[in-house]
Amino acid sequence: MNACGGQSKPNTATTIGSQVSTPADPINTYFGTDGDVWNVNIDHTNSQLTAKDVTNGILLVGSAAGTFTTSDGFLDIALSSNGTPPSIAGQEGGFAVDLPGQAALLRLGNPSNPIVPLVATLGCLTINDSLTYQYVTIPTPAWQPGTDIAYGSFQASTSGPNWTISDITQCTLAGAAPANPGAGLPAGYCAQSTLGFAVTAPSVSTNPPVATVTMAFDSSGFFLEDNGSQQGQPQGVVPSNSIGAGVGAIGLTRPSVPVSTSDIVQARYVGFLYEPIAAPLTTSQVTQLVSFGCMGPSCPAPVSPTSMAGGAFPNEDLTQPPTQDLLINLGPQDPQNNGRYSKAEITIAGVLFPAVAVVGDPAGKFAILLVAYDNLNNIPVSIYLFQQ
Repeated sequence: MNACGGQSKPNTATTIGSQVSTPADPINTYFGTDGDVWNVNIDHTNSQLTAKDVTNGILLVGSAAGTFTTSDGFLDIALSSNGTPPSIAGQEGGFAVDLPGQAALLRLGNPSNPIVPLVATLGCLTINDSLTYQYVTIPTPAWQPGTDIAYGSFQASTSGPNWTISDITQCTLAGAAPANPGAGLPAGYCAQSTLGFAVTAPSVSTNPPVATVTMAFDSSGFFLEDNGSQQGQPQGVVPSNSIGAGVGAIGLTRPSVPVSTSDIVQARYVGFLYEPIAAPLTTSQVTQLVSFGCMGPSCPAPVSPTSMAGGAFPNEDLTQPPTQDLLINLGPQDPQNNGRYSKAEITIAGVLFPAVAVVGDPAGKFAILLVAYDNLNNIPVSIYLFQQ
């Protein structure tokens, strides 16, 4: 385990195998996690979405799963009543944002339900040298920013289907070493399963038994980890702390050169604001649709050259302009870690909170992955944005 905030290898370009250039199909398979492991298919030819909660065995079958229309960058989902998970029975269908064949963000049901980050599992990646990935934790209500893992990085290399994850760094939100750091990740293996082509790293620890880590590595640079927080077997199993805390981690390959912060904040994004709470009511605003990068004369002036404003859509009505009461200030880019903003801040309703963000430009468009903490209400905050 490397010291928090350090850099395991220089910011140099790396070479990936030919599978990186494999184009997305109209129908793409994704691996996701909200604590439960999900398998999701998004079919843009027939405007259909199917999703299976693999952990709990909840299946939305075939065309009964749901259909969607596209509006303002979102997939507006209408679920069939057949096979709908009991937790969202009678609720609105949900919304998603999709980068076909790369990554997606899904929320089934109304805003009281959790976000399910998704990364494509179209094939087993071949890395000819090694790649550095930077990530942020996907928090749970119990996540504590002062002691738990908030962000970090690792090196990935492959030899056929075998994966090696090394040089892992883990940091709290303030950049300190976490109270319970991981001791490294066992060797992983990529194979096709009900999740698509996922990488699993079974633990050899038995006292206590540590959950198997499941990961997805998309060819454009997205990464997703499920740390087994809801795995449940064998008896007494505990989540892995090898990479992320919470339910796992989401990240991107580290850019080989510094990203342009001015270009990032001048672009337009859609995505989700996620604030997990312990016992949400059906009226709770846990996962909200948001837009950032307001353009036009009615938009507020940026408070700094590294900031951008955004907000949620009133009543999730995509025909209405989003509010502008949220602010992301990326601050300075880490000089040792391209695309990392470890001194970021977010402002919600005029109150400022600490944050960290990782940014990349997979397939030529920016993605922003951010974790923060609302220390007034003691609620973790995640913001995931894809450039439009």
